[in-house]
Amino acid sequence: MPMRPDGFDEAGDSAPSRVIARLSLFAVAVLGTVFVAFAIFYVWIYVQQVQNGYRLAKYYEEHEQLVTVQRKLRLEWSRFQDPFLLEEMGRKQFGLVPPKPEQKILMP
Repeated sequence: MPMRPDGFDEAGDSAPSRVIARLSLFAVAVLGTVFVAFAIFYVWIYVQQVQNGYRLAKYYEEHEQLVTVQRKLRLEWSRFQDPFLLEEMGRKQFGLVPPKPEQKILMP
């Protein structure tokens, strides 16, 4: 647009006001872009937090299951430490009997 000698164009706007308007529009666009980027980042962080919560709950359940298995194994281990129970299991499950005196070999 052609400028008049007094600094105004034909519509009556001054050149500095157009520059300020463009800078304001640029600043709003940059701030809007930053706001949208931070909003997306916030939503991403929130989604990650929820997923980590689900993972943590799954790992907690898995831990509880493993603790239960560990307790059962410790109980079974303590049962196998009892010599009387081992002797009984040997007789009933495997048909074992104590050796006869002629089956024993003494090592020097």
